[in-house]
Amino acid sequence: MTFFAFLFKFAFFLFIAFLVFILWLAYRFYKQVTRVRRQFNPYDYQQQEANSTENTIIDNRPMEERHKQVIPDSEGEYVDFTEDDDTKSE
Repeated sequence: MTFFAFLFKFAFFLFIAFLVFILWLAYRFYKQVTRVRRQFNPYDYQQQEANSTENTIIDNRPMEERHKQVIPDSEGEYVDFTEDDDTKSE
């Protein structure tokens, strides 16, 4: 009877260990998919790197505001274009 009890406990332990391994594998797969999804999502605010040494611009405006023109057409500089003839007749 003790051999069967030991065998049953050992099989139960293997089952639990296998179950924990499968759950750990599923968690790792989920984390990998989440990391790749965030990498290719340009509007994900969680993607900001804290150790960046460059200046970072974070646009917190709604999506509708992002595509609006920032500088109105009335502002700016207008330069008259005149074509200059570089070929000189000598």
